[in-house]
Amino acid sequence: MSEFPVPVLSQEDFFNYDAYLLDADGTLWTEDVTIEGAVKIVEELISRGKKVFVLTNNSSRSTRRYVQKLTRLGFPVNENNIISPNTIIIDFLKRNPHFMRKGIYLIGNIGVKEAIEEELNVECFGIGLDPMPSGDSFPSTVDMQKEASAVIVADDPHFSYMKLIKATNYLADPNCGFFIANEDRTLPNDGYILPGTGCFAAALRCSVYPREPLVCGKPGELMGRYLVNNMDLKKETTIMIGDRLDTDVKFGNVSGFDTCWVRTGTNSIDDVNRAIDENDETLIPKFTFSFADL
Repeated sequence: MSEFPVPVLSQEDFFNYDAYLLDADGTLWTEDVTIEGAVKIVEELISRGKKVFVLTNNSSRSTRRYVQKLTRLGFPVNENNIISPNTIIIDFLKRNPHFMRKGIYLIGNIGVKEAIEEELNVECFGIGLDPMPSGDSFPSTVDMQKEASAVIVADDPHFSYMKLIKATNYLADPNCGFFIANEDRTLPNDGYILPGTGCFAAALRCSVYPREPLVCGKPGELMGRYLVNNMDLKKETTIMIGDRLDTDVKFGNVSGFDTCWVRTGTNSIDDVNRAIDENDETLIPKFTFSFADL
């Protein structure tokens, strides 16, 4: 009997899919060290003519920089293989240009700003420091001189109460678009916990309730729709492989793909057993496996 709570994906069954969606950190590498066997398997998939996409929730790097990192680690990929929240945001804005009539207020980082402004004729403003005026418990005035037709929330090391005030007021306009890069509660880090985009988004969701954002990363449905519609994937022959149950596995399950959990990242066997005990089907992977065992 298997020691794992879900079936182990065999080598024969693994190579029967047409398309492979691979999480990045925790699945292909950890702390800039490649997972044993991962490079060899990706090389084999590409040599067999399989569709291979690296799906990351990290919006702080441009696609070009992601390719540079993957290439340095030995993965034979190009920009067409990388899908990030920036990819989804840019595609959505292209198809809905009314969200670019004015500027875009960005609670985020330079990576998101550069990615959007390189592709689209729109200004992203708001990144960097924006503290409360010294000595004020609440501001008497707020600089809202720039107009925004959309608000985007991503990883922001300078997240502040002032930014929350501005985003809340921009979103008081029902025609202002509301996007979040992902719902990650924490970020991968060695030594201590870093709050993720989901924490910033939760604060803004509360202040603009009942408005809900479009989630552009995993496990949001937009990324799955993009892959099916733009990359010609068939759900029944596509598998999502990742280490996080609440992003990777949930994304694959809600998108209609097969799912495979790797044991090299965030979640443990106990977490899978808990999802099974609680009958949370969105968090239960169909398979598990290890790159090194294939």
